[in-house]
Amino acid sequence: MQEFTYEQVRAKALKQGIRDNKVHIGLWASLNNYMKTKKKKNGKVTTYYIALQRLAY
Repeated sequence: MQEFTYEQVRAKALKQGIRDNKVHIGLWASLNNYMKTKKKKNGKVTTYYIALQRLAY
């Protein structure tokens, strides 16, 4: 699984013509198989998105 920061996911969404706000980018990410997680590091919370891979049967 790959981890992406909000800025990396935002850049991908903007390339596809998504509006530049947190709501639209978050919806785009959830529809494109990204799972949102938050991690606290040095007292600062950072949002990460994990790319979910589809299972092959």
